[in-house]
Amino acid sequence: MADYPGLLAQCEELYAAVCFDAESWPDSALADWIDGLATSSFVDKEIGRELRRIVRAAQKLRDFWLAPASGRPPDHGDWRTRVDIGSGVKAWRPLLAMARLGLAREPTAELFADVKERFRVVTGERWMEDVPFDDWLAENRG
Repeated sequence: MADYPGLLAQCEELYAAVCFDAESWPDSALADWIDGLATSSFVDKEIGRELRRIVRAAQKLRDFWLAPASGRPPDHGDWRTRVDIGSGVKAWRPLLAMARLGLAREPTAELFADVKERFRVVTGERWMEDVPFDDWLAENRG
Protein backbone atom coordinates (compact mmCIF):
# COMPACT_ATOMS: atom_id res chain seq x y z
CA MET A 1 0.00 0.00 0.00
CA ALA A 2 1.27 3.42 -0.96
CA ASP A 3 1.70 6.13 1.64
CA TYR A 4 0.02 9.06 -0.12
CA PRO A 5 -0.63 10.97 3.13
CA GLY A 6 3.05 10.61 4.03
CA LEU A 7 4.14 11.80 0.60
CA LEU A 8 1.82 14.80 0.82
CA ALA A 9 3.25 15.61 4.25
CA GLN A 10 6.79 15.50 2.85
CA CYS A 11 5.77 17.91 0.09
CA GLU A 12 4.28 20.29 2.63
CA GLU A 13 7.47 20.03 4.70
CA LEU A 14 9.43 21.04 1.60
CA TYR A 15 7.23 24.10 1.11
CA ALA A 16 7.64 25.06 4.75
CA ALA A 17 11.40 24.59 4.55
CA VAL A 18 11.88 26.75 1.46
CA CYS A 19 9.65 29.46 2.93
CA PHE A 20 11.54 29.68 6.22
CA ASP A 21 15.06 28.65 5.21
CA ALA A 22 15.32 29.50 1.53
CA GLU A 23 19.13 29.75 1.62
CA SER A 24 19.39 26.04 2.45
CA TRP A 25 17.56 24.96 -0.72
CA PRO A 26 19.76 25.45 -3.78
CA ASP A 27 18.74 23.57 -6.91
CA SER A 28 21.04 20.68 -5.94
CA ALA A 29 19.19 20.22 -2.63
CA LEU A 30 15.84 20.21 -4.43
CA ALA A 31 17.19 17.63 -6.89
CA ASP A 32 18.35 15.47 -3.98
CA TRP A 33 14.93 15.82 -2.35
CA ILE A 34 13.04 14.60 -5.42
CA ASP A 35 15.60 11.86 -6.11
CA GLY A 36 15.02 10.55 -2.60
CA LEU A 37 11.29 10.28 -3.24
CA ALA A 38 11.60 8.88 -6.76
CA THR A 39 12.81 5.58 -5.36
CA SER A 40 9.47 4.89 -3.66
CA SER A 41 7.74 1.98 -5.33
CA PHE A 42 4.48 3.86 -5.88
CA VAL A 43 6.03 6.91 -7.53
CA ASP A 44 4.99 6.36 -11.13
CA LYS A 45 4.79 8.68 -14.12
CA GLU A 46 1.73 10.59 -12.83
CA ILE A 47 3.06 11.04 -9.28
CA GLY A 48 6.48 11.91 -10.69
CA ARG A 49 4.92 14.67 -12.80
CA GLU A 50 3.24 16.17 -9.72
CA LEU A 51 6.48 15.93 -7.74
CA ARG A 52 8.28 17.87 -10.49
CA ARG A 53 5.54 20.52 -10.36
CA ILE A 54 6.01 20.71 -6.58
CA VAL A 55 9.76 21.19 -6.97
CA ARG A 56 9.19 23.98 -9.50
CA ALA A 57 6.76 25.63 -7.07
CA ALA A 58 9.34 25.21 -4.29
CA GLN A 59 11.96 26.90 -6.48
CA LYS A 60 9.65 29.86 -7.04
CA LEU A 61 8.85 30.06 -3.33
CA ARG A 62 12.55 29.90 -2.49
CA ASP A 63 13.37 32.66 -4.95
CA PHE A 64 10.51 34.81 -3.67
CA TRP A 65 11.67 34.52 -0.05
CA LEU A 66 15.30 35.11 -1.01
CA ALA A 67 14.42 38.37 -2.75
CA PRO A 68 14.66 41.65 -0.83
CA ALA A 69 11.60 42.31 1.32
CA SER A 70 10.73 45.66 -0.24
CA GLY A 71 7.41 45.54 -2.03
CA ARG A 72 6.50 42.25 -0.42
CA PRO A 73 3.43 42.07 1.82
CA PRO A 74 4.16 41.43 5.47
CA ASP A 75 4.17 37.77 6.33
CA HIS A 76 2.34 36.38 9.30
CA GLY A 77 4.82 33.67 10.19
CA ASP A 78 2.74 30.65 9.19
CA TRP A 79 4.25 28.58 6.36
CA ARG A 80 0.89 28.21 4.60
CA THR A 81 0.47 31.97 4.57
CA ARG A 82 3.99 32.28 3.21
CA VAL A 83 3.10 29.86 0.39
CA ASP A 84 0.00 31.91 -0.38
CA ILE A 85 1.99 35.16 -0.38
CA GLY A 86 4.83 33.73 -2.44
CA SER A 87 2.93 31.71 -4.99
CA GLY A 88 -0.76 31.53 -4.29
CA VAL A 89 -3.01 28.79 -5.59
CA LYS A 90 -0.48 27.57 -8.16
CA ALA A 91 1.61 25.95 -5.43
CA TRP A 92 -1.38 24.05 -4.03
CA ARG A 93 -2.57 22.55 -7.33
CA PRO A 94 -0.02 19.73 -7.59
CA LEU A 95 -0.73 18.73 -3.99
CA LEU A 96 -4.44 18.49 -4.80
CA ALA A 97 -3.66 16.48 -7.93
CA MET A 98 -1.51 14.08 -5.93
CA ALA A 99 -4.17 13.69 -3.24
CA ARG A 100 -6.78 12.97 -5.92
CA LEU A 101 -4.54 10.35 -7.51
CA GLY A 102 -4.13 8.69 -4.15
CA LEU A 103 -7.86 8.79 -3.51
CA ALA A 104 -8.60 7.25 -6.90
CA ARG A 105 -6.03 4.49 -6.45
CA GLU A 106 -6.24 3.64 -2.76
CA PRO A 107 -9.25 5.40 -1.23
CA THR A 108 -9.16 6.09 2.48
CA ALA A 109 -11.19 8.35 4.71
CA GLU A 110 -8.01 10.34 5.38
CA LEU A 111 -7.39 11.01 1.68
CA PHE A 112 -11.07 11.79 1.13
CA ALA A 113 -10.93 14.47 3.84
CA ASP A 114 -7.62 15.71 2.45
CA VAL A 115 -9.04 16.12 -1.06
CA LYS A 116 -12.06 17.96 0.36
CA GLU A 117 -9.83 20.49 2.09
CA ARG A 118 -7.35 20.89 -0.76
CA PHE A 119 -10.15 21.27 -3.30
CA ARG A 120 -11.59 24.16 -1.29
CA VAL A 121 -8.17 25.82 -1.03
CA VAL A 122 -7.44 25.51 -4.77
CA THR A 123 -10.87 26.28 -6.23
CA GLY A 124 -12.60 28.24 -3.48
CA GLU A 125 -15.49 25.80 -3.79
CA ARG A 126 -16.64 22.87 -1.72
CA TRP A 127 -16.40 19.26 -2.88
CA MET A 128 -18.48 16.44 -1.41
CA GLU A 129 -19.10 18.61 1.64
CA ASP A 130 -22.01 16.67 3.14
CA VAL A 131 -21.08 13.27 1.72
CA PRO A 132 -19.63 10.71 4.14
CA PHE A 133 -16.61 8.76 2.92
CA ASP A 134 -18.45 5.42 3.01
CA ASP A 135 -21.22 6.79 0.75
CA TRP A 136 -18.65 8.23 -1.65
CA LEU A 137 -16.72 4.97 -1.67
CA ALA A 138 -19.84 2.90 -2.39
CA GLU A 139 -20.66 5.19 -5.30
CA ASN A 140 -17.10 5.26 -6.70
CA ARG A 141 -15.94 1.70 -6.15
CA GLY A 142 -14.80 -0.03 -9.31
